[in-house]
Amino acid sequence: MNKTDTTMHTGPLGSTIHVLRADAETVVQLAAIDWNRHFRRVCLDPVRGIITLMSPSYPHEDLGGVFDDIVNATGGVLTGAVKKLRSLRLRGRGEPPGTGMEPDCAFYVGERARGCHAAFMEGDAAGLAYVESTAPDLVVEIELTNADEGKARRYGELGVREMWRLHGYRGTRRFQVEFLALDASAEPRRIDVSVVLEGLTPDDVCEAADAVRRSLTPEEAIEAVTGVVRRRQRASVRVREEEAAYH
Repeated sequence: MNKTDTTMHTGPLGSTIHVLRADAETVVQLAAIDWNRHFRRVCLDPVRGIITLMSPSYPHEDLGGVFDDIVNATGGVLTGAVKKLRSLRLRGRGEPPGTGMEPDCAFYVGERARGCHAAFMEGDAAGLAYVESTAPDLVVEIELTNADEGKARRYGELGVREMWRLHGYRGTRRFQVEFLALDASAEPRRIDVSVVLEGLTPDDVCEAADAVRRSLTPEEAIEAVTGVVRRRQRASVRVREEEAAYH
């Protein structure tokens, strides 16, 4: 095993993050260790030669739940189907078992969600095969470090269509969200409107997050997010009508 370069720091949300840099062979060897016994979030990427081990803070985990509520409610309204993927580790074809990217949140939306549901209806083996072979439509990264900047490109190479990235704060509890369109053959591209959840904007997500945080029950959270989505739909219809009338 070759020498590794290890750093540790505290993320902007208070999570403890260990980053190990090594060659691909060493990363594969280290993948034999059951890292999840000690860390909640693990990324072993032999392509970039990076292992990231995170012990998420409560604010980090809380935001993950907020994004779960937002995507579940929004996906239900806009596409009629959404499936959250829990404890998912994404890896490319031929990459060793135990390696892979582990996003904070990952979702099938629309057709891929229906495909996942149909596969699991055939049995667990078919469902797991579907998850193994089909990348999620959307991944969310709550807390990125400098070492993680290449994650978006890797997700695109693995077939993910879109990434939402929390990349800053506005005041004490307000944050900014960036939408990135992903493609296996191109660099990540910042977009103003979601492709996966058509019409949704980063500002809509921030508004929905504030609403979810104020909610006391799951039902209130769903109703709050649905209200944001419905307002966006009405605004989009008005814009299309105005454009049609102008032309």
